[in-house]
Amino acid sequence: MKVSISLASFISADFIALFEFYSKTFNLPEVEDLRSDIFRGADASGVIIGFSAPVVYEMLNIQDWSNPKGTNQYLTFECENDQHVADTTALALSHGARLLHEPYETYYGAFQSVLADPDGNVFRVNYFRPA
Repeated sequence: MKVSISLASFISADFIALFEFYSKTFNLPEVEDLRSDIFRGADASGVIIGFSAPVVYEMLNIQDWSNPKGTNQYLTFECENDQHVADTTALALSHGARLLHEPYETYYGAFQSVLADPDGNVFRVNYFRPA
């Protein structure tokens, strides 16, 4: 039986602003049926990126994880070509991202940049070049 990812979530004190950052940067529409006082969801082509208020630490009984240190996971957003990576990187920077690694060619042939969103979460903007 195949398993797929349905939802990847961020928890943020300003979850609405973080939702708006990703929505505007990557042109992701809101999943309006999921909207609540503590949640916003963005449709990323079949995977929902969720943005939750800190109250979910208690709701999920994960209070011990409410003050994480370091980056243990990150999202990668796939682009159509090298120029799309460059343009999306610039757009993310204009929306408040911080550049961690300028666009470059990876050892496995992708072209990507590495950034941090306004909350400090790391993400990549990537184009995996076909062989």
